[in-house]
Amino acid sequence: MSPFAIALAVALAQANTPAAAADAPVVTAPVAAAAPQPAPEVPWWQKVTLSGYARIGLYYTLPLNTGQLVGGNGGFRLADFRLGLDFHPVEKFSVTTSIELAAPLVSDADPLVGRSIVDLRDAYVTYSVCSGFNLRAGQQRSPYDAEMLLPDGALPFVSRSILAVGLTPPDGYGPRLPLAPDRQLGLQIFSNRLGGDFGLKYAVGAFNSNGLNQLFNSNNYLAPVARVEVDFKQHVTLGVNANYVIRTDGTRPNLVNTNQLGYGADLEVHGYGVSALVTYLANSSTYSYAGLQGDSAMGVMGQVRYFHEGTGLEVAARVAWLEPSRVQVQDQVTEIAGMVGWKPFRLPFRVLAQYTHREEEAGVSYPNDSVDVMIHAVW
Repeated sequence: MSPFAIALAVALAQANTPAAAADAPVVTAPVAAAAPQPAPEVPWWQKVTLSGYARIGLYYTLPLNTGQLVGGNGGFRLADFRLGLDFHPVEKFSVTTSIELAAPLVSDADPLVGRSIVDLRDAYVTYSVCSGFNLRAGQQRSPYDAEMLLPDGALPFVSRSILAVGLTPPDGYGPRLPLAPDRQLGLQIFSNRLGGDFGLKYAVGAFNSNGLNQLFNSNNYLAPVARVEVDFKQHVTLGVNANYVIRTDGTRPNLVNTNQLGYGADLEVHGYGVSALVTYLANSSTYSYAGLQGDSAMGVMGQVRYFHEGTGLEVAARVAWLEPSRVQVQDQVTEIAGMVGWKPFRLPFRVLAQYTHREEEAGVSYPNDSVDVMIHAVW
């Protein structure tokens, strides 16, 4: 058929089509939606976060005598050099570890002789079921005492107070044991902050109570720890904590168990550039050997810091009092510290100077005030 005949047939067909059919809308077949493209796989190295901090400065004990019995000689001091790693392979699971590159290793023969070594600090895994239920297992800080739970890189002073770290050479004649536990190996269950204006956080756990980087356990007992925090708009926070520790000391076969109940409370206030913390810690001890008298210890600490956002200037003061033993008389220790610092704008470090005054019992009292000028870098 010729093209002319085909065109004529089409024209005649359209002329014979009813008007309603001609006006009917044309229905087209639906177009299938494009299949969603899978999200690109994130490389594993983008799931790793590196962090750390360093504190380096000049340290001097007063008076400036060479070969002091307490305090050692002054000079440059590498207080800390920490490296941390946080790995999130999946959304709710993370692996955290950190090492200290300048951990002190003190000689057993002379507490003023030692060297720095590399030492493990954090080594734990965390699984978040929900905001109210998280699991953490490994070497970690037990949920006890607000000052101890403050991140190492956020310390306003050269070191924590005597309640948290005790008192040993070169800072004092000592030794005075702390009232708060250090990192432990164990398991804890904790929550994120729950609530609105009024918030709640909890944490419970069980730990070996042997301290940092211990290869073996001193006994078969676990140490339960619990802490609860309530706050108002995160400006005022009240925390209470308690633990029960059975510690074994001595040399086989002459071993002695110490049964210790620890407890305390702390109050934090934040606002208008001011942060303040007041802490009370105490413990009571009994012993498996009937010849040893029961004992108790307590301490109080208060500190306040002001930071001016516009200039980066800061000032802080701290007073701490420690009674290490009720049985041993005149062993109280008092620590008074004052700090001034400056954080340059948008730079990851601060410069600070601190003066610390210490008072010990009369029998071992020795002038050991200290002056520190330090750079504190955080990344």
